[in-house]
This record gives sequence, C-alpha cells and structure tokens, in this order.
Amino acid sequence: MFSASSPSLSLPLDLIVLQQTLLAADRAVGDYALAVRDRRRAEYPQPWQAVERCTWGTGEQAEFDRRWECYVRAADAVRTHPVLVRARILGIEPTVLRGLREAAARF
Repeated sequence: MFSASSPSLSLPLDLIVLQQTLLAADRAVGDYALAVRDRRRAEYPQPWQAVERCTWGTGEQAEFDRRWECYVRAADAVRTHPVLVRARILGIEPTVLRGLREAAARF
C-alpha cells in the first residue's frame, strides 16, 4: 500500500496496477493513431491527397476502435475502484488521483 497525499486513504497495489494498465492503454491508442497518420502521409504525400491521408481504412478504424475500447475499460476500472469512489465521496479525488499517478510512475 502506498499512501496518497491525504492521510485518510491508502493506495492499494491493485489500484496502482489498474492505473498502469490505463496508462499503457492510453499509449497504445496514441501510438497507433500516430502510426496510421505517418503511414498515410507516406502513402499520400501530395497536397491534393488530403482526403486520402485523413480517411482511415476499415481495418485501421477497427484496430483503433479495439484499442479505444481497451482504454475505456481500463479507465472505468480505475474510476470505479472503491478507493476512488471513497475519495470522490470525501471530496479528495483530485489529490488521490495525483498520488495515484505518482505511485504508478514510481512503481
């Protein structure tokens, strides 16, 4: 257990792991979007090909949607964890979230 900035709540290991999972899912979404952007820029480099550059293929969109759904599930798991629910009730959620981000980065 790690102590948040508030003395009334501790951050259990399972919550820290959930936060790390959320951060990994966030990176996966962003990295994929940037990879598609770069690939499409290379495929359609001409100024008149702007529509082609910005229009994702069905497979690209499906993969993005899959990664986004993983992100949404990870965010929901963090948000609904009992420690964060309690922090919300106590009005200290921002402080606990800061502590959680710090703990996830250190761990």
